[in-house]
Amino acid sequence: MSLYLTRAQYSSSAFKGMVTNPSDRGAAARSLFESMGIKTHTMHYSVSSGEIVTIIEGAAEQMAAVEMVIMSSGAFMGVSSLELVSIDQMNAAMTTASQMVAKYQAPNR
Repeated sequence: MSLYLTRAQYSSSAFKGMVTNPSDRGAAARSLFESMGIKTHTMHYSVSSGEIVTIIEGAAEQMAAVEMVIMSSGAFMGVSSLELVSIDQMNAAMTTASQMVAKYQAPNR
């Protein structure tokens, strides 16, 4: 499982629905994530961009499916998910890259 920083921008029709019939959108999102086997770490609303911003944990296939579900709802204008790695994972990647870089033959050499 990987961590993802996900941002999804609400559509104007979603805002209209939220103003007309206020409801806990965080609970709705958590329910969707849980039904797909995705773990929610944190969830926030960005006032400046009109987005729901989450840190969630799941697999690439789960992330693709949840993006399809929310985009097909018409409640969002866009969604982006960035896979995150820990500093320890980044340090391990640097060590591996350092060991492998001399073995790589670039096409421009």
